[in-house]
Amino acid sequence: MKSRTLFIIFIVAFLLLIYWAESTKPKSFDWRVTYQPESTEPFGCKLFDEMMQRTMPKGYELTDKDLKQLIEDSITTSQRNILMLNEHDVINGYRYYLLDSLYKLVRLGCNVLIAQNSFDNFYDSLGIDRIEYTYLGRMFSELQARRSDTLIWAATNQGPYSSQTYYIQPIMSGAGMCVSSPDWEKLIVKNANTPFSYYDYDEEEYIYTSEKRTLFIQRKIGKGSLYLLTAPILLSNYSITHEPTAQLALRIMNCLSDKPTLRTTAYLPKPRPEQTPQISYISTQAPLLMAYRLALLGVLLFFIFNAKRRQRPIPVVPEPTNHQLEFVKQIGTLYYQRADHADLTLKKFQYLKEYLRREVQIDISEPSGDEESIPQLAALTGYSERHLKNVVSNLRVLERQQHPYLSQDEMTKYINDINNIYNSIN
Repeated sequence: MKSRTLFIIFIVAFLLLIYWAESTKPKSFDWRVTYQPESTEPFGCKLFDEMMQRTMPKGYELTDKDLKQLIEDSITTSQRNILMLNEHDVINGYRYYLLDSLYKLVRLGCNVLIAQNSFDNFYDSLGIDRIEYTYLGRMFSELQARRSDTLIWAATNQGPYSSQTYYIQPIMSGAGMCVSSPDWEKLIVKNANTPFSYYDYDEEEYIYTSEKRTLFIQRKIGKGSLYLLTAPILLSNYSITHEPTAQLALRIMNCLSDKPTLRTTAYLPKPRPEQTPQISYISTQAPLLMAYRLALLGVLLFFIFNAKRRQRPIPVVPEPTNHQLEFVKQIGTLYYQRADHADLTLKKFQYLKEYLRREVQIDISEPSGDEESIPQLAALTGYSERHLKNVVSNLRVLERQQHPYLSQDEMTKYINDINNIYNSIN
């Protein structure tokens, strides 16, 4: 097998191997918690927002306005419900002006749902006795070992939904709140048998307990209601595409279904910029850039000198020699040696008949057509009808004989007559 063929087979096999490796490798996911509306990653919210836009009976929209802007906007805030979905305690960062805007919205009749992992220094402003939360990285071994958490829907006035138990992954159950104030209604609680941990600031240590904790609470303020959820991950792409967390997420969002819902993204952190491509980094480093250019130049030279088509020299082919005259002489010698004068004469006659029929449309094959064909042939050749009829008749007689015989002189006479007819026509 030629080296060029082997090279082509190697390149094709290599490309097929790369294609197979790229097509069969598992899809990589970004497991960072972002809640960004454009993110299709597990803990983004594009699928969640699309689901809510289809299922919320009064409508569901996204806005980048904060609470203060929503109050000042021309939109009648009392006819909207608000969803704030965040990973960390953004309330604390905007505490001095955000709480005032939050209370105004709720008192006007707007239902507000705040979903985030923790509410540091926020529970005292809302009349909660304390909020204790757990970080996943600090769970003790029993919490890590168990396969599911038990969440109980304990709401008594949330539409058609009755009490129900859900078994979900521990990472989805989020933090917990300890609420004893009668102003707050507990909507979702963790089972008392579920181990829990919180940090005691007085003792400066983590306390492990099995005391029942609340994940989702509601409080009536003025004409509206304020909802707090310490498991925001329940309102993500991952949750809405898995059971039973999808059912639980729909129950939570049902609390805002009486009015059109606005999800504000004003308090979400800005999306991280995309990582710089490797080629961009190489272009900023002079040694790497020089090595990259040399590598490209080497590949280019390789294809120029080795991958081009290699063609062998084309040999000079001599012009073909015409052997027709030699062939004719050889055939003539053969007939002369055999002395078969009658057969040679009949072949000549046969060629004459075929020539007349093809070239001048005169058929002399049968005597019945002589009254028409002989005058036409006489007019064409200039010979008399009698002479032509005599030549043709003698050749027909010779053709009908079983064992025809002619002497050399007779053969010469007939062939001369046939040649004269040829020459007269041409």
